Amino acid sequence: MDSPVRNAVVLTGDVHRHWANDIKVDFTDPDAPVVGSELVCTSITSNGNGTGATQVDHMPANPHLKFHNDRRGYVRTTITPDAVHADFRVLDTVTEPDAPVSTAASFTILPGQPGLQA
Repeated sequence: MDSPVRNAVVLTGDVHRHWANDIKVDFTDPDAPVVGSELVCTSITSNGNGTGATQVDHMPANPHLKFHNDRRGYVRTTITPDAVHADFRVLDTVTEPDAPVSTAASFTILPGQPGLQA
């Protein structure tokens, strides 16, 4: 694939779940190269607290899916010339004031190394 982009990062959101995924040239080929990363943010309060689920039925058949979480929250990103760092921040509950927030997963995306590094 000829492109001046060294490591694409897609930021998207509000599908009511967190996701972190590798983007591949061909998802039907397990050996296809990874060309980028996708960070999907949940909504902060829509659909209530969420279930806390971290797996979905189709994850084992899709190794490019690196993370899933059904809690509400946000993705905190730090972008520098050396890396993109993403922390998936979640709340156990959004229906109670002052609920604690925690980091469910963290990933780093390095220049010239497409894909998520845990």
